[in-house]
Amino acid sequence: MISFYLLLAALAFLFLYFSIKKLTVQIDEKVLLEPIKSDLYPKFCECIDEKIRNFKEQIQQEKLQLKNEHTKDILLEKLGDFSRELTFIQTMNLSKKNDEIWQEELFSFLKEIENTLLEFLENGEQEAEKLRNELMREFEALH
Repeated sequence: MISFYLLLAALAFLFLYFSIKKLTVQIDEKVLLEPIKSDLYPKFCECIDEKIRNFKEQIQQEKLQLKNEHTKDILLEKLGDFSRELTFIQTMNLSKKNDEIWQEELFSFLKEIENTLLEFLENGEQEAEKLRNELMREFEALH
């Protein structure tokens, strides 16, 4: 009688083992078949950083009109800080595959840039709108 229960327990264990193995294989296959987005946000961060560098160049070459010429160095410093902050965001979120975390971080970051453009540039609203549209096109192209 005891051997019957041992045999029954062994069969139940094998059934459970193979069921779990089959389930994990299915999950792994699903993850592998999903489009990989892990490089989407780092590439988008590179696009944003390029835009920041372009703003710095335009300000240094005086292609953009400032509200107050005495704040040029402050604005250039803020743009440099944005580049460093963007690198920090990239580094901290690189291992995270969660789209919502990336989107939240980048949305608040881009809002900071927009507010800075509005604060310092004569045509800040136009430049912020232009930046928004360009980044939206580039993000869609990365998909």
